[in-house]
Amino acid sequence: MRNRAKIDWLCLFVAFFSIAAVMMLAGVAGATKTQEGNLMFILDASGSMWGQVEGKAKITIAKEVLASLIEDLPEGLNVGLVAYGHRRKGDCNDVEELVPLGLLDKQKLIKKIKALSPKGKTPITLSVKLTAEKLKTLEDETTIILVSDGKETCAGDPCALVKELKESGIRFVMHVIGFDVTEEERKQLECIAEAGGGTYYSAKNAGEFKVAARKVIKETQTVGFLKVTVLRNGKPVAAHIGVFIPDKEASVAAATSSTKIDKPVTIRLKPGSYAVRVTDTELPDKPSVTFPGVEIEVGKTVEKTAEFSGGLLKVTATKNGKLFATWVYIYRQGEKKELTYKHTTEKRPASFKLLPGVYDIKVKDDSVPEKPVVSVKGLEIKPGETLEKIVEFTREGILEVTTVKEGKLFGAWVYIYRQGEKKELTYKHTTEKRPATFKLLPGVYDVKAKDSSTKSVKELKDVTIESGKTQSIKVIF
Repeated sequence: MRNRAKIDWLCLFVAFFSIAAVMMLAGVAGATKTQEGNLMFILDASGSMWGQVEGKAKITIAKEVLASLIEDLPEGLNVGLVAYGHRRKGDCNDVEELVPLGLLDKQKLIKKIKALSPKGKTPITLSVKLTAEKLKTLEDETTIILVSDGKETCAGDPCALVKELKESGIRFVMHVIGFDVTEEERKQLECIAEAGGGTYYSAKNAGEFKVAARKVIKETQTVGFLKVTVLRNGKPVAAHIGVFIPDKEASVAAATSSTKIDKPVTIRLKPGSYAVRVTDTELPDKPSVTFPGVEIEVGKTVEKTAEFSGGLLKVTATKNGKLFATWVYIYRQGEKKELTYKHTTEKRPASFKLLPGVYDIKVKDDSVPEKPVVSVKGLEIKPGETLEKIVEFTREGILEVTTVKEGKLFGAWVYIYRQGEKKELTYKHTTEKRPATFKLLPGVYDVKAKDSSTKSVKELKDVTIESGKTQSIKVIF
């Protein structure tokens, strides 16, 4: 029975790591002429790896199988090795890059693996973070294989981290194999693989693993590659890349480009004809470029470039020569529904990235009851250029209303009307200590004050407000 279990685990490891080699050979076909591909192993060497599988430690099985597999790896492959939990007990920083990603050195890798002695915790998050940091500058995709017999035992969320790393534009695919893990541990490891665009393999049953292995080998041996570059005025753009089956709008793959990495996004696809839609997610109208009839062939790479030429509109709002806060609404020329909007402040303008074209804007001042709007039409945005527009608002005046009864200040409601109108523009309450103060645009207003205790109302008509000046009035009951 013990020998049979040992054979099953050997088969498991052989199948899994054979897949890794096949995936790398297939995955880089046609991508470069100088290297065969990138492969990084992250190995669990925490204390739990001394756990027994049918009488034999998992770490012992791993060492034996990995040593024989490394001997069979093809020359020209770039391989690296990271291990965690192998140096100190209870140390969540115990992650070490044993072999940096570089041209395969079989004897060095084997020596490092054989020297591993499980001791500590399982800092998966840190190990993935440190591994990914080394991949930021690589143009070609790296396959990362995480081998673990448990979930994260230190601070961190490895699944969330992998999602974040993928969204940042780092080129990698992460596959995960779990050693005899619990259901709770499996969920986390499975989430990591899904977030990394890879596959999770359960090691509970060698037979189930072999079925998955055959499927993966078949798929990885029959793929081609799509490389998409997304630019705006020659610079990288954050965009969504969707791959569809023509006429069906059935999505088969998706990826995200980044403003931080000036390199194309690589997508693995089965041979066939596809439509590729690239959407610029930074622009308010989310423009897209579609490439129909993209033919993918085995081992070949198709390259596409989506160019979104655009310009920048900066809107500054001033009053009495000083910046102030407003809302700025952008419209396509002649349209009634706003395309987007932003807020100016006392320190900065509102900036909009826009496609070339002609736009109308409306700028609204919410600081006064009238909420005046200044409209500007026919602003032309040109590729690669910045258009700056200053919108000047009329400076308001101040109206102070004091309510008096029997020679003393008292509290009353004060209502402000535009001259001759029946609906109040705004209202406030006076107190025994202070007047009601209103910011109003220059013009003529009517004022009503109401004594809540007696319901008595007093009116003052034709109160003139001038720009930049304060008008004080007294309402006597």
